[in-house]
Amino acid sequence: MRQYLFVSLYRACAESQASENAARLAAMRGAERNISERITELTHAFHQTRQMTITEELLDIASGFEALLQEH
Repeated sequence: MRQYLFVSLYRACAESQASENAARLAAMRGAERNISERITELTHAFHQTRQMTITEELLDIASGFEALLQEH
């Protein structure tokens, strides 16, 4: 009877630990997936902002050049 009780308690503790670890693993995988998605979104936003800045600078240079040509 004593061994049966010990084994039952040990099994319950082991299953509890396994369940807790599985829940933690699932949470970590979800967090990792969210981080990957967020990195993709931020990279896209960065590239878009950078491209807009480059375009604005090129337009400023072109309009400045045209203004210089019109003065002469």
